[in-house]
Formats: sequence, structure tokens, C-alpha cells
Amino acid sequence: MEEVRISEVTAENVEDLCRVCIPPERIADPAFTKGREEKRKWAQEMLRMWGGCAKLAYVGSTPVGLIQYKPVPKERVVYIHCIFVHEKEHWRKGIGKRLLANLIEDMRRPRAWFDGQPALALVTKTFPGELPDQYPARQFFKGKGFQQVGEDPDYLYYPLEEGFVYPPGQEEEACYIPQGEDRGKAVIIYGPSFCPFAYVFLVKAAQVVKEIIPGIPVRWISRSGEPGEVEKRGGFEGCVVNARPIKSFVLDREAFQREVVEAWQMS
Repeated sequence: MEEVRISEVTAENVEDLCRVCIPPERIADPAFTKGREEKRKWAQEMLRMWGGCAKLAYVGSTPVGLIQYKPVPKERVVYIHCIFVHEKEHWRKGIGKRLLANLIEDMRRPRAWFDGQPALALVTKTFPGELPDQYPARQFFKGKGFQQVGEDPDYLYYPLEEGFVYPPGQEEEACYIPQGEDRGKAVIIYGPSFCPFAYVFLVKAAQVVKEIIPGIPVRWISRSGEPGEVEKRGGFEGCVVNARPIKSFVLDREAFQREVVEAWQMS
């Protein structure tokens, strides 16, 4: 394999970031096209706000992997959204290790985000999504020295300052605020996202809801197009049925279907 090169994402290579984890055979799929557009919006906003949001691994001129992050100034930590090497031919070649090591080295340096101080830690919350035979993210991070936060085995941190312990309870999740106008319908709320699959999975969620409840009206709300509509719903993004948020992941089909039916049956 050719030498691996790690590059920070900038305005010049942001398109590589938006395409790198999309399967080549699905690059023209309308859902992935929209997902890539939402990721581009996210990346451009992160670059504007922070000057950085991701690193790419290249083999020659081809992007083969990524690690995406955002600074959290109030906690003086850097949150890792995900790390991913998409093609099987590049697995177990040390690419993920190189990406993480490069980020760790960067975040040990003084950062303007933290008033000229280095980060105290890297923090991440892993999620299922690895391909068949691919190394799970939780195992990868724990194997690189990440420690568990509280009771959640997927909530992990890597201290960059000796003796630093990341306390549980820091994570904030948007909670859906019920709206009367959302009753009797499905509402799909989305916004710019670090992952093009986020929109793809919402398309899938809408399809499954319509299979379970034929004829149900479906409203799509974009954070970019209707920010006020998103904010009055508490900033929540995802699937809502009959004014109730669906918390199960659509790929967990049994749990998702059960929750949709329960939400629909409630008055």
C-alpha cells in the first residue's frame, strides 16, 4: 500500500470529506445526494466557526478514511463525532490509528478555542454502524486508551492532561417539545449533519412509517429552511409520529415498528 497521508479538511478539500464514506455505487442516489448536501452545509459552518472539523487520510490522491470532531469550549474538550475507513482493502492497515494519533497530537497544543490552552480530553460516544467484519468503534477507542464515562459503555474519553477525569452528565440532548399541529401525522426533522447517512436513514424511517400506517401524512422540516419550526420543537432532529418522538433506530426494525404503533395508537 502507498504511504498514508493525513490532511486537515479545508475549503479546498471539503468535497472529499462529503464523499468519502458514501458507497461509490450509491453516489448518485437521491437520498445520498441530499445527505451529501447536508454534510457540506455542516462542514462549511464548522470551518467558519472553528477553522477545523475533520481530518482525512489519503492514499495517493484518494481519500480513504476520516475522523470528525468539534471543540466544546465550555468543557475544554474535543468531541469526536466518528472515525471511519470505508473500503475493506484499507482496513487493519493502521489508518484509523494514524488519524486518531494526528488528532491527539494536534489537541495537545494550545488552541484558540480554549483561550490558548490545550484540550483536557477527547470525548466520543460510539454507535453501531460498522460494516461486516469491520472493527467496532468502541473496541477501537478502548484499545487506544479511551476510558468509560459513567455507566454507558459507548461513552468514552481520552485524557490529555494527567489526572483529568471527565465527569458523567455533560452530554446534552435536544428534547422534542410536542406541537398540536404534529398530531395525526409523521414529522421528519433534519438539519446539516456530519454524516450523509443521517438523511438516508430518515428517508428509510419515513418509508417504514408509511408501511405501518398507510396514508399517514408526512411533513419534512429542514433546520436550514425552517429554523423556527425546528426550534419550537426543542431543536429535536429525527422522526416524530403523532406528536411523539421515535427514539428507536430505524435499522432496529422491530423496536422502531413497535414504537411507531404505540405512538399512533395514543390519543
